[in-house]
Amino acid sequence: MTAPTAPVAAPRLAILFLVVFIGLLGFGVMVPVFPFWGRALGASPASITLAMGAYSLGQFIGAPLWGKMSDRIGRRPVLLWSLIGSIASYALMAHAESVWMLGAARLVGGLMAGNIAAAFAYVGDVVPEEGRPKAMGLLGAAFGMGFIFGPAIGGLVAGSAPGPADFARVAYVAAAITLVAAIAVWQLLPESLSRERRAAVHAAGGGPRARDLFAAKPAVVGLMLLAMLVIGSAAMMETTFAFFVDDRLGWTPRDVGLSFALVGSISAALQAGAAGPLSRRFGAPRVVLGGVAAYALGLLGLAFASGTVAILVALSVTAAGVGLFNPAYQTLVAATTDDRDRGLVNGLTQGASAVGRIIGPAVSGSIYVGLGAAMPFLVGAALMLLAFAVAIGAGRAVEANH
Repeated sequence: MTAPTAPVAAPRLAILFLVVFIGLLGFGVMVPVFPFWGRALGASPASITLAMGAYSLGQFIGAPLWGKMSDRIGRRPVLLWSLIGSIASYALMAHAESVWMLGAARLVGGLMAGNIAAAFAYVGDVVPEEGRPKAMGLLGAAFGMGFIFGPAIGGLVAGSAPGPADFARVAYVAAAITLVAAIAVWQLLPESLSRERRAAVHAAGGGPRARDLFAAKPAVVGLMLLAMLVIGSAAMMETTFAFFVDDRLGWTPRDVGLSFALVGSISAALQAGAAGPLSRRFGAPRVVLGGVAAYALGLLGLAFASGTVAILVALSVTAAGVGLFNPAYQTLVAATTDDRDRGLVNGLTQGASAVGRIIGPAVSGSIYVGLGAAMPFLVGAALMLLAFAVAIGAGRAVEANH
């Protein structure tokens, strides 16, 4: 069954952009706050990064299940219920009295994180192939804008010397923002999979199992490995950056939040304005390679940065890498899918991303303490070299199967 034409997809895409932006805004407010919250509870960097990684453990379990469910029952209910689950996780976090309670709340949030896979599957449903690079760029820009305003809001709400009440307030703000996204889905977003298309999936046995999918579409395996490496590297940076700038320069949650806002601004601008033209001119596989290379250079810059200006320049380079990589990667994922497996493939790639976000935080705190403050960035850069080689193979596999 063919995808809707661009004029039909445009209003839905606009609503989805708003929903994803609001949803990521709620997630982003926690990014600069969590490390300081853990330290205020007396936890070590290793314990804090493990607690942060609990979200990704939940996402690893939940994302493929939500994705496959969205192929069967539709994208809209999965978006709605996963957002409601996220609200519950923020409420639990507001009452956390230990780092392990924080980790448990993040685990619940990860288990409910079906909205990302469903959102990208939705775009694949309603946007024809020739328009997907631009559409994926716009959706990626929504993510980027969530990280422009989310961390800035989180840092400002927490303040320069936050206490328990300030941290709880950040969690409640995240819950309130996510509630707005859930209401927007409920009231404004129509279902992208018609009854006929869902019936076709049911008639075909409910879509393929993951094992059968890997045999039929080996490109998916390469894309999953690529996501795991890139996101794992990014998670190592994100979970130790606050410690790095706090220990070296005495930065506060507000400073960290504003610096992540800079990253989000650059990334969103590239994804919204450059993703489509670059993919059309050079092809999504080459743009993916450019993003991986830029991110590696940014991580190397952070490892050797000794002052505020150098850190901000290095962060800007990593942001450019994210802005190039994300929409081109999602375009490759969309190129491997059809109605029967679109949600499953997006769920599997998001699950692979979650593996990276499990492993990265699990080791980053110990690397930071045991090997030095710069080592998480250097290890991340080394992983990006491996990701570059994987990206070459994955791009060729997608092109061969397309």
